[in-house]
Amino acid sequence: MKKTTPLAFVLVVLSLFMACKKETSAENGGFSGTAQGTLTDSLGNCKNIAVSGTYKVDSTLSDGNYIQVNINFTTQGKYLISSDTVNGIWFLDSGFALSTGASTLKIKGKGKPLLAKTSDFALVFNGSTCSFSVVITASNGTGTGTGTGTGTGTGTDYFPTTSGSTWTYQYLPKLGTTDTFKVTVASARVTVDTLSYSQFATSLKDTFYFAKNTTAGIYYAYSTVDFDYTFLFDEVPNFYINYPFLKANAAVGETWETAEYGTVKLTTGTTTESGKAKAVFTIVSKNTSPYTIGGKTYQDVINVKREIKFIPTGGAYRTLLTGNSYYAKGYGLIDQVIGASTTQAVSLVRTPTIN
Repeated sequence: MKKTTPLAFVLVVLSLFMACKKETSAENGGFSGTAQGTLTDSLGNCKNIAVSGTYKVDSTLSDGNYIQVNINFTTQGKYLISSDTVNGIWFLDSGFALSTGASTLKIKGKGKPLLAKTSDFALVFNGSTCSFSVVITASNGTGTGTGTGTGTGTGTDYFPTTSGSTWTYQYLPKLGTTDTFKVTVASARVTVDTLSYSQFATSLKDTFYFAKNTTAGIYYAYSTVDFDYTFLFDEVPNFYINYPFLKANAAVGETWETAEYGTVKLTTGTTTESGKAKAVFTIVSKNTSPYTIGGKTYQDVINVKREIKFIPTGGAYRTLLTGNSYYAKGYGLIDQVIGASTTQAVSLVRTPTIN
């Protein structure tokens, strides 16, 4: 599954917010520190979050889609405020707070709504969380139902999508205060480029979309090219792409890749680069050895390596991050280990329930 957020989430310096109420000095941090503050008032109550713009299915969010947030900065520095991803959209912004005290920020909406429904979001900043809702209408403004697709998960399926199936994962090491989370397949489905995607909802209030061609044994994600629950880039395009993340019938050593995922920005230290990104997949092993995780040993496991590639403008592709995902027949994703010398794992902690 994805994200350092929540994963997860995963990320993104989309703009600089400069609130110049005071002069910046070395002693109060300036650009060097991380801003501290809260979304709540002195009694711990969430302040009002105002939603602006019209939200319609299949309409990419624009500059007119944002939320206004009241925040109280207690120290100066760099900040990141983000929501979870729900129904194909999310809200995120970052910048520098050059003064302390109350501020009102516009947090930009990104993505494209998938289903006509009221979607609930959790906004996170500096350990404080507040919720808000966005009403999404059908493209014709009349609203639609959510559908009742059931999927076709069976004991021979390497990534079951049957409604009601559940998995419980653990972050190793723990991500901040987040340890375990649950993933459930919802009954709602959405069609993208002729593929019928199942909606996977997490207890961290993120939503992900997966589809499959059962006959060909190919499984697809409708997402960014990053790992789920991992934020890598500082700016990403305002849309998802669909791509195969698992080919169960592919031979060991077989490789495939996604299309280039728009223009992204990557910041390393004080250097920021713009360029394109893609993911490259390789079948490392298939059903050669059992895999034990969460107290259970799984047979028939496929190990897929994912490499996140980046090409700066005028440069050449280089690998930014590599990880391995392990899929067990009849159970789906059982483990995901990202990184080399330092790793971040998303691992099953108990046997999943597959309907």
